[in-house]
Amino acid sequence: MLPICVIEDGAPIRKLIEVLLRKAGYEVVSFEQGRHAIEWLRENPVQAVLCDLILPDLNGVEVLRFVRSLPAGEGIPVIAVTGLAEERDRDLYLSAGFDAYITKPISTATFAETVRRCIHEKERTRRTERVG
Repeated sequence: MLPICVIEDGAPIRKLIEVLLRKAGYEVVSFEQGRHAIEWLRENPVQAVLCDLILPDLNGVEVLRFVRSLPAGEGIPVIAVTGLAEERDRDLYLSAGFDAYITKPISTATFAETVRRCIHEKERTRRTERVG
């Protein structure tokens, strides 16, 4: 199984995300900085990318653009994980191309299910595009 790449500069939140995803059966590779994640993503396929929108070195939209530029990038779900909780923020980032938007504090009850659903929706879209 391909890992999920987590990019989050806050150590407690990053650890929580890792625990929740591993408990749900996913492999996880995590990074504190966007540039380190991008370097790794150049060489390693992933199942999904979860990215904080505000990082010390890049912003989430820059990470999103990089992922979309990869040969298989359109098929990789990119999920924003952020403290920006206003509806206009959500609409802005979803229209920028994120596949889902999860606000902090993270709901431990629904987090893994939201990620799973996003991954499955993207897989279904890829299968439909190949058939059609």
